[in-house]
Amino acid sequence: MKKALASDFDNTLYFMNTEERFRAQDVFEILFFRKEGGLFGICTGRSPDSILDIAGSFLHPDFIISVSGALIVDGEGKVLDSRSLAPETARAILKEFDGEATMVVHAGGNVYSFAEKEYPLQIAIRDFEELPQDAIYGISMRFVGEKEAEEAAARIKEKYGAEAAPYQNVRHVDVVAAGCSKGTGMCKVREIFGIDQIGRAH
Repeated sequence: MKKALASDFDNTLYFMNTEERFRAQDVFEILFFRKEGGLFGICTGRSPDSILDIAGSFLHPDFIISVSGALIVDGEGKVLDSRSLAPETARAILKEFDGEATMVVHAGGNVYSFAEKEYPLQIAIRDFEELPQDAIYGISMRFVGEKEAEEAAARIKEKYGAEAAPYQNVRHVDVVAAGCSKGTGMCKVREIFGIDQIGRAH
């Protein structure tokens, strides 16, 4: 029986604000699981490049379900499956929430920022047209508070629900193509790798 484990990343596997970013016992269990023939992957709202930059060298994931299920890659970053937002939908959402949130766009395997970039891996751009139009996988938005994020998610669902799906996490909202989620990403991974049983740690 072919088995796989998919783990959420932030505050499940990776603890950014602690001295021990990865817990030794977690790493040991993952390595043992893989040694026994299991496949290990990460399921996250992040982009794959940030995961590979932080954890790829020692966890060696077999797959990464990234951008809330919109972009699935293997352990080397090769695209296995993807679903993108329509450019006109992405443009409209970015325009609507300009000034209300700090926003970045996941596109073509990179993370783009219209403001001064906050992290080294981000690419600073000035215009929407600089994005790869056929590969806009998601938009990540950070609001000043949880209430503002909740209201924004509701607005996106009401106005763009046929084209886009918002996922709120405290004061963050991730927006991907409608019908796309971490759950659909796990189903796709199961299909791609011929997995009999897959579990998720979150």
